[in-house]
Amino acid sequence: MAHHRLLIAALAFGLGTGSGVSPARADGALSLNGHQTSSSLDFRIIIPPVLRVVENSYPPLLPAADAQTGRISALQRVVLVSTLRKGFCMDLRLTQPGVTGWQVLASGSTGVWIQPSVGGYRVCANRAGRYDVALQHEFSLKDNRPASPAPALGWPVYMDLAAL
Repeated sequence: MAHHRLLIAALAFGLGTGSGVSPARADGALSLNGHQTSSSLDFRIIIPPVLRVVENSYPPLLPAADAQTGRISALQRVVLVSTLRKGFCMDLRLTQPGVTGWQVLASGSTGVWIQPSVGGYRVCANRAGRYDVALQHEFSLKDNRPASPAPALGWPVYMDLAAL
């Protein structure tokens, strides 16, 4: 038994040092047809461009106007997930001609800003991430007569998304 251990040790020593057979290399080997092969790996993680609206909640009908100011106030919550490196913008536009005096304030996630644009507002973020934005809208109606009740109006804001 001791003889077998000695033989195995001698063979292992001979294979690793001077027997002409080189130990395996991590960066290459010979294929069966004698050509050099490569075993290097090149990993790339590709994140596809995504801009997804997770939530866009708002009242289906505008609430009644405030008795003293005549203003209508409504909250819209928008949750977005973006993998766009340069960010995105939401363009907000009015869809109903009877609504006027529109103002919007944005709060929520950091890195989001709002600015007036032609015919509406633009809400932007300049990097990828998850954004939870509360948009406080205030409206007036063109023909707001205190004596008559205002007609029920559907949500008057259209939202469009754009990559930067």
